[in-house]
Amino acid sequence: MAQAISNPVYFDRRETEAFLESKGFNGRDIECILDLAGPVVRGGRDVWPADRVERLASRAYWLGEDEVHSAILAKAA
Repeated sequence: MAQAISNPVYFDRRETEAFLESKGFNGRDIECILDLAGPVVRGGRDVWPADRVERLASRAYWLGEDEVHSAILAKAA
């Protein structure tokens, strides 16, 4: 498996939706990932932990094994 993200990274709903859309997920898939990844509150707003989104999104059959991880790392940089 690819190397883990060292510092916790969080995306807001809009960022998470846009990221997943760019990887080919449809609206229902995105809602499912958002629900399963579950938001956490940081700074008074809902955000989604990148590692949880990555873990769920990487299971998509149409994506390569490390494609989501590499994209999350790039987005987090």
